[in-house]
Amino acid sequence: MSEASQALQKIARGTGIVFAGTVISMFFGFLSRAVIARYFSIGEYGVFNLALTVLSIALVIATLGFQNVPPRF
Repeated sequence: MSEASQALQKIARGTGIVFAGTVISMFFGFLSRAVIARYFSIGEYGVFNLALTVLSIALVIATLGFQNVPPRF
């Protein structure tokens, strides 16, 4: 095999692993939300979602896109 095809196989394998990890993560996120919604009241679930939203916004502000900088350079 040529060096280019070996590199492409390595990239494809890594991409597959990342894809599988993303799908598994999304599944467990969905499952955890379903369990939380089942056992919390409507008000508690609303507060939970509000807290997640605030934390997500704070994370975006805190990182300011710096995770995208290293691949560019």
